[in-house]
Amino acid sequence: MLSITNSNTSIVHAPARPQVDPFLWLHYFDPQLALQDFVNYIETLPSSRHERHTMHAYMGSLADFCAHLGATVNHYGGEDYDFDFSTMHAPNHHNTQRYMADLKRRGLSSSTIQRYMAAVRHFVRALEMQEVYPQSGTDFVLIMEMQRQFRQAIAIKNPAPDRTSNRPALEQHGQRLNLIEVNRLFEYFADEIDTLIGQRDLAILYLGITSGLRAAELARITLDNIREGKDCYEVHVRGKRNNFDPVGIDTEAYDLIMQYVTTWNNRLTEDDPRRIEGSKPVFQPLLKGDHIPALGLRGYDPASGLTARAILKLVARRTEAALNHPITAHDMRRTCAYLMRSNGYEWDLIRDQLRHRSIGTTERYVGREQDLSRALLSRVVEFTVPHAQPPAVQS
Repeated sequence: MLSITNSNTSIVHAPARPQVDPFLWLHYFDPQLALQDFVNYIETLPSSRHERHTMHAYMGSLADFCAHLGATVNHYGGEDYDFDFSTMHAPNHHNTQRYMADLKRRGLSSSTIQRYMAAVRHFVRALEMQEVYPQSGTDFVLIMEMQRQFRQAIAIKNPAPDRTSNRPALEQHGQRLNLIEVNRLFEYFADEIDTLIGQRDLAILYLGITSGLRAAELARITLDNIREGKDCYEVHVRGKRNNFDPVGIDTEAYDLIMQYVTTWNNRLTEDDPRRIEGSKPVFQPLLKGDHIPALGLRGYDPASGLTARAILKLVARRTEAALNHPITAHDMRRTCAYLMRSNGYEWDLIRDQLRHRSIGTTERYVGREQDLSRALLSRVVEFTVPHAQPPAVQS
């Protein structure tokens, strides 16, 4: 019991808080049902139809939160989890806020914590929306209080961004190559242009920089989704949020792709299943020595092709060798946007190339080019500043 002494030396005793069964909430709410509702919600997202990254990320975040609240969670790989909620405390404002603080102490960025909390909110909302039937007035009061605590947990605000800036995202994150660096990168392949790996990697880098396609989109390209459009070649590949808007590519990009495909197929017989054709991914893994891998070697399947992660590593390795500093695969997209902005492309053209939902999104992402020297006061005001004399040269 807490005692407080006031100025009159009298003692005021704060009443002890009643002890409440921390697992009482499990008598009224079913976290296993909430988990199933959570999974069903993720399954309805467009991204879940084609890839499982969203499910993996959300399940991992939710598992971490439930374990923090005392649940026993076993992860067997991928989406295979086993939850035992019998020892889990009810989510409320206090322990959810404490969980966010714990994520921060682990060194996670604010944007990563926001992703974790998105999963938490979906799960707690599923709990709050469950149909619960009280059998007595006491049940009714307890249920109302628990639902109030759920709402408080949901309402907790995400942590403030780690850094703020009025500059567009294009300039806040990653790197952008200028035209001199881009051309130096392409020229780096002059000694490898007759090799299969040289043709493949040059095609990926040229296509990524000139089209703005993401690594995952480059990995999905097939001959079937490269088409000759009215004005230029077009790539019709699934993008972010299931966007299938076509992206224009120039003749150079098309020729580099076809040169690589022709070289690849010429090494194989007509009936070889490793031939690149139809709906098979264009970009395929290679072994050291410029060799095409055998079927099944290290799990090789031509239908899978080169992964987005492999493209990321490829881009970093090639730019490190050519420019002495690596860039990420997404930096190719940033370079595309930067070069378009620098060369005066209109917003609607940049939007089309980047496949943004609106011009407003493009304007926020790319922004206007800033010249800080224009705001220098010394451009229009003449200051009188004393300068020290240079030290005398001793003989």
